[in-house]
Amino acid sequence: MQLRHSILYLLAHGIPALAAFLTLALYTRWINPDAYGIYTTLLVVANSANIILFNWLYVAIMRYWHDSGFKETELHSITLMVLAIGTVLILGLATIYFAVTGDGLVAAALASLMISNAIYSAYQRINSISLQAERYLLVEVCRVVLTTLLGIGLVWLGYSWHGILIATSLGFLLIPLLSPHFWQYFWRYPKNINYINVLKLIKYGLPLSLTFMLLEIIHTTDRVLLSWLVGLEAAGQYAVAFSLPFQLLILVGSTVNVAAYPLILKVLEQQGEAAAKAKLADYLLVLLGLLLPSYFGLMAISHDFMPLLIGDTYLPVSLRLLPSIGLLLLINALYLFHTSLAFQIAQQTRKTVLVVAVAAVLNVLLNLILIPYYGIEGAIIASLIAYLVCVFYGHTLSMRYFKLPIPWLEVVKLFLAAGLMLILLNSLPLGHGLLEGLLRILLGASFYLITICLLDVGGIKFILVNFFKNVNKRNENTNYQP
Repeated sequence: MQLRHSILYLLAHGIPALAAFLTLALYTRWINPDAYGIYTTLLVVANSANIILFNWLYVAIMRYWHDSGFKETELHSITLMVLAIGTVLILGLATIYFAVTGDGLVAAALASLMISNAIYSAYQRINSISLQAERYLLVEVCRVVLTTLLGIGLVWLGYSWHGILIATSLGFLLIPLLSPHFWQYFWRYPKNINYINVLKLIKYGLPLSLTFMLLEIIHTTDRVLLSWLVGLEAAGQYAVAFSLPFQLLILVGSTVNVAAYPLILKVLEQQGEAAAKAKLADYLLVLLGLLLPSYFGLMAISHDFMPLLIGDTYLPVSLRLLPSIGLLLLINALYLFHTSLAFQIAQQTRKTVLVVAVAAVLNVLLNLILIPYYGIEGAIIASLIAYLVCVFYGHTLSMRYFKLPIPWLEVVKLFLAAGLMLILLNSLPLGHGLLEGLLRILLGASFYLITICLLDVGGIKFILVNFFKNVNKRNENTNYQP
């Protein structure tokens, strides 16, 4: 089941990433850096607000979905109640913003983006937790198609950043509303709610929500301060440079996490801590086994594909910043999708606030110091240091509550395999272009797979032998004629 779900979630996250690459190629040719900076700034503000209002609920229901103290209908009702309260609060704040500033367009854009995103995220999170991977994939594909086509059309007609936000909001809202399963989840009056359970969810989820907000501060402080200290053009350049490695690395990390983490929690509840730790060790190898070649491979093919995906105005900066931005995103993914799980599993979510608060304060101070002197590079250095603090301090603190298993020898093998792949790709006597890039991907992936098999990372030889034996048995049973 885990392999099948991983493939489905890879498609569910990979298709939006491909669509993002397409729209990035068009938007960076049709929209100037100032307008792109406004769009990304509003998007960041909306995402940050949603994290504060709703994300605590999503992580809490994931942790307690298989808990015998909660009923599925009760969790549906609690989700509906939180969405309703959050929607009223968002509309109230948007009205106040409009009354103070008179900017109705920004107020409406932010409110619609936040509400639609909250509804969509709640629906998809329940699909994920309840292991409905096929439905998750179908909903995501429909949303991406609608958002992409509508966004491209509106921007082409001259609506600039307004058109992107309109398309994004409509995609988030319309697709769930057209799904009959959505109405089964949410077309009900909240009932049978045990408010002691609500408090339990709040106690677990609120610290994580605050943690995500602090992580968002790390993620957004650089752009806000770049806009203020350097200018909107620098913020737009930085946002574009971030887009490609972010889409790839966070895509890989989130795909592995959303496929494996619910199953790990299920094993924890049903089989105990020892079995869950064994799953977590395998999970880390899969996570790093995909993140490392993705990062090194992206650097190797950057000159082949980035000119196709990014407009000439943004391209030189994006190529220059790719290695450093990719590295900080790799470290960010490691904290998000591995280190922080120890606190969640041990139900010590308040400790995550301490870890990320230290990193966030350090990040703000470093940005204020470094950006005036080094510009975009200063923002990258500040974020890189902040994420390193998250990983090392988080790992050290979490060991008091739940010790994550780390198979160090296997991790070293993965670094070795990915590093050798990068050396090979950089030494190939090839030019740069689409065909050359596709050839590099084929050769790099083949070399990496052969290397991890030769190094027997995580006992992969034994796994493959058993896999092919099972396939042969199924074929024999299918072909058997009594």
